[in-house]
Amino acid sequence: MTKSNFDLAIVGLGPRGHYALERFVQELSRADTVKAVRILLVEETEQLGNGPVWDLSQPDSNWSNVNDRILELPARPEINLGTALIKSFPSYLDWAVTNPAARSKDNSDHYPPRNVVGTYLHERFATLLHPLVEHGIAKLVQERAVAAALTENGASVTTRSGVKFFADQVLLTVGHQPTQQDPQIEGWQAEIEAKDELCLFDEPYPVGPIVDAAKTSTETAVAVRGYGLATIDVVRAIAVAYGSFSLRDEQSRELKFAPAEQVVPTIIPFSLDGLPMGPKPVNEQLDRQFAPSEEAVERLGRELSDPGLQARATGEAFLLDAITPIIGSVFRGLENRRDDAPSDIDALHQLVRAWIEDPAQGHKCCLDTDQPPIDLLKNLVQMANGSAPVSLDYCIGQVWRHCHPTIYSSLSHSALSDHILAEIILTDESMKRYAFGPPIESLQQLLALCEAGMLDLEYLADPDINVADHGWLLTSGENHATAQIMVNAVLDAPKIADVRSPLIEGLLEDGLVAPVHDELGVATTADGYVISQNDSVLRIAVLGRLAKGTIIGVDAILECFGERPRTWASSAAKRAVVKSVETQ
Repeated sequence: MTKSNFDLAIVGLGPRGHYALERFVQELSRADTVKAVRILLVEETEQLGNGPVWDLSQPDSNWSNVNDRILELPARPEINLGTALIKSFPSYLDWAVTNPAARSKDNSDHYPPRNVVGTYLHERFATLLHPLVEHGIAKLVQERAVAAALTENGASVTTRSGVKFFADQVLLTVGHQPTQQDPQIEGWQAEIEAKDELCLFDEPYPVGPIVDAAKTSTETAVAVRGYGLATIDVVRAIAVAYGSFSLRDEQSRELKFAPAEQVVPTIIPFSLDGLPMGPKPVNEQLDRQFAPSEEAVERLGRELSDPGLQARATGEAFLLDAITPIIGSVFRGLENRRDDAPSDIDALHQLVRAWIEDPAQGHKCCLDTDQPPIDLLKNLVQMANGSAPVSLDYCIGQVWRHCHPTIYSSLSHSALSDHILAEIILTDESMKRYAFGPPIESLQQLLALCEAGMLDLEYLADPDINVADHGWLLTSGENHATAQIMVNAVLDAPKIADVRSPLIEGLLEDGLVAPVHDELGVATTADGYVISQNDSVLRIAVLGRLAKGTIIGVDAILECFGERPRTWASSAAKRAVVKSVETQ
């Protein structure tokens, strides 16, 4: 069965697809010659405009990793399409009645629950979608898209029910896709198949079923594979189901945990290196000291975006040469920093580079990662709240975070070779332990749970794990523990070769998309359109994590409302205008 032709089809209506649509119709409203455009919108979930990450039904224990102070999602102006009037919608900060400028600089930053941000996105999208549908401009299809292909005059999208829709151009903003199963998880699934008393969750979200499983037994241990942001969400969700946190000390913001039940589960996180994420500074005043000067950021942008330097680059040194002096300058300017760092500038720069290249190598001015896990958490909290001198490694991560927008914009669609870009992306990924760290309160909660005996950190660093009759047996040195529940909280990387989605696999099989690199995503033009295996530019565009490699920095909510959707929308609207003129 076929349907009539659409001018544009957008597959995926999370934050990125939401903003792409908004910008597309905004661009159309400025074109006097465009005819009445028809837009097909395909989204299988009910999370219209917000997507699964910002699911409205998730618990308050799932926190955003971006504070209100910098959650600058711009307001939408009124859009007049002639037949349809789309009303304006406030910025997130105005919607949330938040005014960071009016707050004291030393007040703790606020990190909203993800469902709150989701509500904003959902409400904003509803006011965009309804007039488009009401006036026949947009058609919403709530099904999974299973295929996208080129046709003689454009492209097609096929849904799970077998219905095929035709469009002049297609935009894919599909976000996280199913991937090849991790061998360890696959092995565990096979081993516990006949053990009804054991429970394996291959994803950390939603957290509700994990909490429910923990409550089915009076004595339960929950092992969590991973020690990042998803693990913190899982730990916090289980904790608030069994008790509550309260403030122990007003000045330090130290917390305590009070169980509401006599028996609580033990939570056992573990990862390959056993290292926690470093929290962001507690407030703007402390965070500001890690921000490079405007001059330094501009210089970084000029160096990284220079096509000549990009063409001559031989490895990740291209990035490190540019950013190391900035990190060194910020560290030397800190009032409260470790005094055991090299005083010689060149020696300090060499140490900065050495740590970035191999964070496992130790130095007295960096945190001792061999100290007991609870002491490491305390050290990180103290640096984040300003009560302890800043170590060099913590400073590196915070400066890197401030430089992220410049790195992302300068290196996306660059002249760098694929393998060099892959090296740089891997380096950027390795910095996430500090640069994408959680709110300080998250680590204070972990400390409170350790003190309450609910969180066991004895198995953090790559324990031996075997499936026994009564659960997963974790061994670390002389310590042994058995968990009846296992949660995989390690999220998949956007490696196109591992994706097991019919939509993406079909594009690969048909030769319509070409991976940038074996470890990365598809190749696209600067305005988001896919470059096929024969180097032709297609009518299919990709925005988001599946384009990682051509672009850098794809997952953050601020990037979803950033320059890339705007650039795509401008090009897509021009294509629609040209077609409109040609057919008149």
